[in-house]
Amino acid sequence: MRTNIRTIFSVILFLMIFHSCTNRPSDVLSHKEMTRFLVELHKLDGALAAKGLGSTDNRENVYYYNALLQKEGITKAEFDSSLVWYAKNPKYFERVYVDVVEKLTKLDEQVKSGYFHPVDSALLRNINENVWPLARTNFKLTKDSTPIQIKFAIRTGRLAWGDQYKLSFLHRAGKSNVSKNQNAVIRIHYANNTSDSIVCKTINDSLLRRYTITLKANRQLRVDSVSGALINYKAVKGKFNVLIDSVKLIRKYDSLAQDSIQKVVYKLEHPEVIDQAYKPTLRIRSKVLLQRKNDKPE
Repeated sequence: MRTNIRTIFSVILFLMIFHSCTNRPSDVLSHKEMTRFLVELHKLDGALAAKGLGSTDNRENVYYYNALLQKEGITKAEFDSSLVWYAKNPKYFERVYVDVVEKLTKLDEQVKSGYFHPVDSALLRNINENVWPLARTNFKLTKDSTPIQIKFAIRTGRLAWGDQYKLSFLHRAGKSNVSKNQNAVIRIHYANNTSDSIVCKTINDSLLRRYTITLKANRQLRVDSVSGALINYKAVKGKFNVLIDSVKLIRKYDSLAQDSIQKVVYKLEHPEVIDQAYKPTLRIRSKVLLQRKNDKPE
């Protein structure tokens, strides 16, 4: 009996202590309200710091904090009293900040993943990627340079039908240059050993010019590689002085359609696979038609 009385007394005493500790005054924000406000407060601090307004000496910041209080429906007196109460009850303040940190961490992950600024699908339809394969984008060649041609080649499984390749560069060659077949060229090589190419003649007049060559992969075939040359001289006699600068090779393609393009090209290159896939269906259809014919009344 005494044991039961002691147990009951201990429970009542614990409840009285717990009630006294958690008995928030009416003007103190609840755990949920305090958590939400502190999250918004830290977001505002971050935004002001990003704009260079994070200094505590900046008096204009008070307008932003007052606007936040108004948005959350909280007076400055309520927040101050809540801050004092939670400071006197650190265990509860710690629980609040555990939730605050958790929410801010989740928000940071969403920002980094692009959740609030998703990529516009229309932009993915026209991706421009510089695929120039050489380490250098500027060259100065003379007759003694080895080699006197600047060749390049790209071989990767990402190249596809429908891609557009734009080669651009600055070019200047002296009037005294003596050479044959002065040109630049770009080629697209397909998997069936065919190719398309465009040749652009370059001029030797000591003027700096920008040349742009555009070639599209129009054949419904796998693209094996893209190659070409900025200087495609076959022979040089006498003086030779050429400057090449700001070289770019831009691949323009539809990022969203790459898988579909690869499937279409595969079907075109492997029609026998499609025929084999349709044969069982054709056999079943023939059996059905034959059965219907046999079932007709005479």
